[in-house]
Amino acid sequence: MKLAVLISTLILGGCGLLGGAGLTGSAPQGQLVAPEALAPLVAPPSGRALWAELGQDAGLARPVRMEGQRRFWRMDQGLVFVTEGARVVATAGLPTMLLASTPIGEDPLRRAAPLGPAPVRLAHSFDLAGADGRPEQMRFGQVVQCRIEAEEPAIGGVIERVEICEGAAFFTNRFWFRAADRVLIRSEQWIGRDVPPLRLEVAVEGR
Repeated sequence: MKLAVLISTLILGGCGLLGGAGLTGSAPQGQLVAPEALAPLVAPPSGRALWAELGQDAGLARPVRMEGQRRFWRMDQGLVFVTEGARVVATAGLPTMLLASTPIGEDPLRRAAPLGPAPVRLAHSFDLAGADGRPEQMRFGQVVQCRIEAEEPAIGGVIERVEICEGAAFFTNRFWFRAADRVLIRSEQWIGRDVPPLRLEVAVEGR
């Protein structure tokens, strides 16, 4: 819960933001929070940002905090998410919050090395909660069994990795890496039930 409290502090409290009405589809006029209404943030590093898309909403996500390998990002619409390497491991600002995503065993996406010619199997445990934090809405230790498909040859200098998961939830994640150095440049990830996939792409401020 410590991580959930931390990312919640990055969102303006008390104004219904955690309901996430403007981040799950085509929002009525006025549901999104104007940038000037947000609480002040620590000045983010200049340069890199992420272009984020969730349903019908899109915009820059700027880095606001770093803890070891974890990076905290925030969109003007109020969504906060945390990445660790290629993966989104926590969110806040939506009707369903991803409190934690934990690999069971080694996660091959934490390293840039080639995966080899055969599919790779792994598992993840998810902790989920509703936006208002009611205990009856919390789900801990939701396990999915996943398979990362065999890596195909690079197309246009990009390698795609497809991860298919089933169990407590059924979804497909996609990750695109630059073939030259295997740096992650784009992803499409499941971040909770009844929430559209979160699409992320490396961007430059002012894009």
